[in-house]
Amino acid sequence: MENIMDDSKKSNRKNILILAGVLIAALGLLVFMAFAFFGLGEKLKYMSYTKISCTEDLQKLKEDPDGKFLLTSDIDMNGMEWKPFSFSGILDGHGYTIFGLTVTSTGEARRDTYDGNLKSYSTALAGMFDSLDQAQIRDLTFRDSHVDITSDEPCFVGTLAGYMSDSKITNVNVIGDVYLRAHDRMFGVGGVVGYGYGSFTGVQTDVTLVCIDTDRTTKDEQFMGGICGAGYPDIVNCTIDIDGYVSEHGYTHNGGMIGLYMFSPEGMTYKGKMTGNSVYGKITFFEENDDRRAYCKGMIGEYLDELEVFENNGESFRAIEVKNYDADLLPEKELQSFEVEADKAGEYDVSISYSNPGEDATYGLFINDRFIKKAFFPKGEGTITETVHLDAGKAQVVFKYIPGDGNITVSSVFAAKSEKKVTLIVAPHEDDEILAFAGTIQKTIAEGNIVKVLFLTNGDYFGSDLTPVRYEESVRALELLGVDKSDITFLGYGDLTLGTILQSDNWDGMFRAHSGYYQTYGVPEQNLFDYRFLRSGSYAYYNRRDLTEDMHEYILANLPDRIFTTSEYEWHEDHKYAFLLVKSTIETIVKETEYHPVLCESVIHGEETSWPEYLTYNADGSAVITEFSTPFPTMQTTLDWNKVTKIILTDEEVKKKMQAIAEFKSQNDGGEEYASTKDYNYAFCKRDEFYWECPY
Repeated sequence: MENIMDDSKKSNRKNILILAGVLIAALGLLVFMAFAFFGLGEKLKYMSYTKISCTEDLQKLKEDPDGKFLLTSDIDMNGMEWKPFSFSGILDGHGYTIFGLTVTSTGEARRDTYDGNLKSYSTALAGMFDSLDQAQIRDLTFRDSHVDITSDEPCFVGTLAGYMSDSKITNVNVIGDVYLRAHDRMFGVGGVVGYGYGSFTGVQTDVTLVCIDTDRTTKDEQFMGGICGAGYPDIVNCTIDIDGYVSEHGYTHNGGMIGLYMFSPEGMTYKGKMTGNSVYGKITFFEENDDRRAYCKGMIGEYLDELEVFENNGESFRAIEVKNYDADLLPEKELQSFEVEADKAGEYDVSISYSNPGEDATYGLFINDRFIKKAFFPKGEGTITETVHLDAGKAQVVFKYIPGDGNITVSSVFAAKSEKKVTLIVAPHEDDEILAFAGTIQKTIAEGNIVKVLFLTNGDYFGSDLTPVRYEESVRALELLGVDKSDITFLGYGDLTLGTILQSDNWDGMFRAHSGYYQTYGVPEQNLFDYRFLRSGSYAYYNRRDLTEDMHEYILANLPDRIFTTSEYEWHEDHKYAFLLVKSTIETIVKETEYHPVLCESVIHGEETSWPEYLTYNADGSAVITEFSTPFPTMQTTLDWNKVTKIILTDEEVKKKMQAIAEFKSQNDGGEEYASTKDYNYAFCKRDEFYWECPY
């Protein structure tokens, strides 16, 4: 009986194994059939499409403008001059890239475009296509494209097309530039399409756009947009990065996304939607008319019609208006390069002889392709001297234009060894540099040395409207103490973001500041740009990678002998993480180079709110000036008050510090947000200043 039972069990096991094998085989067959089916489905989907695999094949689109086309490989058009034509079919890029599209002439098509008053113009058009009519373009990238058109008639240009009607642009990426020089009544440029309607979905651009009015005697209308110059399209989930330049002797309509969102022409009632879009970058523009201000905004330059849906859109965009026009606005101008030589590494006085027939101008001083600082060139002829760090050997010195006024010519550059030392003040906010280090700044400059000041945030927690106010206050206060304006730099990050950014495990994770910004920005109206823009022409994101890189680049470019900043033991997160950021940056650079600075740490927010002690006053109203007490009376820190370094201020230095603090009206008399800060600020007017030194 036991044998029979054993045989039965063995038989059951065998059957189960056979059944399992059959099931596995069947599952494998199903998987194989599924792959085969979907592979066949993919083939069937594109069976009616004409395959495009090389530059010559692209001409098939012209031969069959209503056809369906599929890219089967990347295409390099470098060296080929492309003539635009009209297209009404489907072009599926299938994820591939067209490199080096070059267009320098308009196509044969003319289409009616409309200005803000619905007046129509027969318009010349240019792009890869002059016109798209009920076309579909999808899953395609344009890289290193260049559209450069000069026209003596109304004209719209874009990378993909000058005009589109009822067309769909989906998942198209554009990296390149578009130039238009025109003067007849109405003209404009778009990063993707010049003018039209239809839809843009999932489009991304990184474009340089230039539009120049070539006739100063007539007034016309100009349009610029990172995706479309003018029209009434749907724009959904698109990301635009624009660097625009407009020179117009009439009326401008400029937008990071679209220049003019206009009425539908007569007989149409369509209302569009813009959702889930992001715009980054800037448009630098000049407009000459006596009637109105220029339209230049981050998303839409000017609305003429209501959008049915406008939601979940974000921007980090700057409109930079140039008031005095003496040359066409163009991307970064670069003067001739000069070579200097240093016997050994160290500080050098670089003398620059120049002539400037226009207004005062600001240029970026670059050495071996690294941005060093701003250089100011007053109107006229003369020589300016900038103290910079040079490594041993030969160095290329280049001056690059910063948007503003003036057009200089540099005739010579000469470098001589300098005995000056450089002190850097790293301030979390505008005013911290004065509260903690006004005396240090004065004494350093009195010794004939250089003081540079680097602001980490824009102090904009209560709104970006405060940024220009705080910039101006700090510049005035620092100039009062003797700091050169060209040695004042703004990183442009958000107030109260440093801790959040630097504690993030995601180095590329982007944060939005309380002000609404998520990219660095400056105040172009004061000719004060953020550091990333000065060194690269773009903006940094509020993330750990960009903040860390900006600090690393700044210190490496300047190599200051002493660096002063706030303390890691302060309760204010921006102050605490300012120290930690500077410290980690120094430690990284020290490992890579022979650089050995001294890090100096002071305190603005102590352990108790009653520190520092408020000023008291004599009967005659004069302040009683005392010395600082320890900021951490009971708190456990590594900072020993018995080992602190103190400097004693003269009466004149204390007086200057009080005058500098008085410049901060937004902090002293700023309303509810800054109630009771006036007495606190003046409490830093003491007989001494203090810091702890950490040599590296």
